[in-house]
Amino acid sequence: MTKPERQQWIIIGLAGAIIAGFALLRFFPLIRQSVAMRQTRGDQEAAVAKARECAVQLPALRRQADRLRLQNAEYSRRIPEARQFAELWQQIADTMNRHNLTEQIVQPGKETIGRTVNSIPITIQCAGSLEQVFQFVESLRRFERTVRIDKCRLLNDSDFSGRLKLNAEATVFYQNTDAS
Repeated sequence: MTKPERQQWIIIGLAGAIIAGFALLRFFPLIRQSVAMRQTRGDQEAAVAKARECAVQLPALRRQADRLRLQNAEYSRRIPEARQFAELWQQIADTMNRHNLTEQIVQPGKETIGRTVNSIPITIQCAGSLEQVFQFVESLRRFERTVRIDKCRLLNDSDFSGRLKLNAEATVFYQNTDAS
């Protein structure tokens, strides 16, 4: 076997340089680009799968949104935007009169300012038979405006005549229109 000549070494060197140049300048960047494309494709497939999953949930979310719209309308009706305490006081007094209750007292307490809802505690006192008192409390429950009874105490009169005295602490609410 003969030794390669100098020209052959130059050709082999040039061929090696061309192959190395091709590998470094073209082949490896294409490999990296191919890997990046596979990664991007995988990410896009995951995003499409998530979008399909969300699309399946869309009808349920629409039903929930409709239900929440109805609840919001109920909320605005049951918890007004203004205090309207005088109207409520008159409504409570009319209800007490309608149920023939005596010794009527309705007193507001110190107002509490909340983030979205403000509240006013009220003290309600009246006297009547058990049936009259029960009907009055049931009427409070049916008011268009929310009246939450926090404490309720029934006291029997001293001569046991069947008359009760109701001492109740309640809370009424209105929306805080200053909330942002």
